[in-house]
Amino acid sequence: MYLLTLSDLNQTIHTSPLQEPPLVPSYLQERLQLLVKQNLMGLPVEPILNSHPQFQQWVFQLKELSPSLFLPQRKLFVDIPLQTKLDRTKRGVTEENSSPYPPFKVIQVRTNVGLVKGTPRLFEWAIRHPVLTWQDRVKLWVATEFFELEPHKLQLIVLALHPTQPAKKVQFAWDSKQHRKTQNWLLTTIERETEQTVVKLNGYLTSQPKEVVTAINLDEINLDEINEVSI
Repeated sequence: MYLLTLSDLNQTIHTSPLQEPPLVPSYLQERLQLLVKQNLMGLPVEPILNSHPQFQQWVFQLKELSPSLFLPQRKLFVDIPLQTKLDRTKRGVTEENSSPYPPFKVIQVRTNVGLVKGTPRLFEWAIRHPVLTWQDRVKLWVATEFFELEPHKLQLIVLALHPTQPAKKVQFAWDSKQHRKTQNWLLTTIERETEQTVVKLNGYLTSQPKEVVTAINLDEINLDEINEVSI
């Protein structure tokens, strides 16, 4: 697989305690994201908000935390895909010793990008803890590479909502050290993912009966003796 998303990476590291458990079920998170996107697009959301007080409170808190985010003239691109190549040869992986896998992977993320004085800035709003997660770091790494920015010129604004506690607005700075550390983490994670794939593939092939993995020679089969399939 050439392209990896955050979901793909999550499957590889799901056993690692890299972050706190989610505050709400995923379907509530998805519903909130859809509501905010519709609101930013100018679509009517009042009937839904009036029927669900909790969502109404969350959207109100977002507007309180960042009023300018909801201005019509705001240069904001919502839920757009960004992707960049991750060169595995930087860790000594070559085409010969990694075949049939390519020497690079494409990492793709979806994020919200606003232009502040012409410079891209990432925005995230969610029911989440106000801490920098591995997903945030990957988004910052990809965005830095995608926009060809110096790491210190990129920032992430997180609007962290909570089911019972006050919402928080947190600004995270990026730098060369974090950028390099995240790239190395990605390389290590991808190597682990590749090794797991090879082990599963080898295990599948070696567990098959000889009759299954051996190619069938049609010249040795009398087709006239085989019954037709009933239609």
